[in-house]
Amino acid sequence: KSSKYRRSKKLMPETVSKYRNTGYKNTHKTNDKKIAVALSGGIDSWAAAKIMLEDGWDVSGITMKFFTGSFNQEDVYKPLYLPKDIEAAKKISEQLNIPHIIVDVTEEFEKMIIEPFCLDYLKGETPNPCIECNKYIKFGLLLKKAKALGAEFLVTGHYCKIVKSSDSDFFEVKKASDRTKDQSYFFWKLNQEQLAYIKTPLGYFSKSKIKDMAKKLFPLIPEKRESQEICFISNNNYYDFLSKRSKNIKEGKILNTRGKIIGKHKGYPFYTIGQRKGLGISYKKPLYVKEIIPDKNIIIACEDKYLYQKKFTVNDINFISGYPRDKNFRAMVKIRYKSKESSAQINILDKNTAEVIFDEPQRAVTPGQSAVFYRNDTLLGGGIIMK
Repeated sequence: KSSKYRRSKKLMPETVSKYRNTGYKNTHKTNDKKIAVALSGGIDSWAAAKIMLEDGWDVSGITMKFFTGSFNQEDVYKPLYLPKDIEAAKKISEQLNIPHIIVDVTEEFEKMIIEPFCLDYLKGETPNPCIECNKYIKFGLLLKKAKALGAEFLVTGHYCKIVKSSDSDFFEVKKASDRTKDQSYFFWKLNQEQLAYIKTPLGYFSKSKIKDMAKKLFPLIPEKRESQEICFISNNNYYDFLSKRSKNIKEGKILNTRGKIIGKHKGYPFYTIGQRKGLGISYKKPLYVKEIIPDKNIIIACEDKYLYQKKFTVNDINFISGYPRDKNFRAMVKIRYKSKESSAQINILDKNTAEVIFDEPQRAVTPGQSAVFYRNDTLLGGGIIMK
């Protein structure tokens, strides 16, 4: 049975009544309370560790080191964890009086995240590496390391909730109490085996509450970038990153929807669907990227009204429970992290693909991005938008 989350006068909000679960299918001992908290050196991971300590857990800090000097040639990479970040994580561990472990996953991050990221751009797609990182690095390699060190759970500072279903043995991912910071979108690729070992206590807090708590209890802690940003690209400079990684990117033609040449692009991987900036075209109305055709090195541009569509296909589909409830069902769908949800019909085509049909046309549906399905506040699953 799920235990009640012990209330702390300092930390716990009035709305929290239950948090901790015993584990998927009773696989965890109820008296084993050793956990690892993924420490990035910022406010959120500090708060997650502090909350779990006050709830009586035996906490260790674990920090991922992504890049070494050999992966920083010509300033192609920006290390995700700079020396100052690792030092901050160490100071957090000292302040909380917990052990601290550093895990180097540089080689795996290159192969599993960066290389596929670059290849997707060369295919004319716009990938979301944060979702892949959660699946294969944070809740793949790091979780495996935490378990090898004897931890029963890995705790992170994500703003979402992982709870046991009230009517089954399955774990569910639900939206955070603070909807403005909800990060459930990034969890759609996870499975039941992973969710059984993950805890996300900040899902019950507002970001402002966490910031206030940090200022009072640990005022020296730095504020880090939000996790939805691309951590390995310096100053959000995709042009510099991709041009140094891919030497064969060339200039090409920009056509309008009638096939007329209206401009020249700097290289199609530098653009995404719906983009206006950087086209350099003088026209009576603003123009946006409508389509990218890699094999012809062509970009199609159009007016805003031509960017809308109702139907598309997703592949690599995954459902949190392991399977869809029905072959055809309705859900609220987000086509990118910062977009609003819209109602749609989901039709399962096979084990890997599904068709999404919105009630109302959506702007700039982008291949490579994730379409994520919700029912009320519960994350159902998602898929990768296809061309």
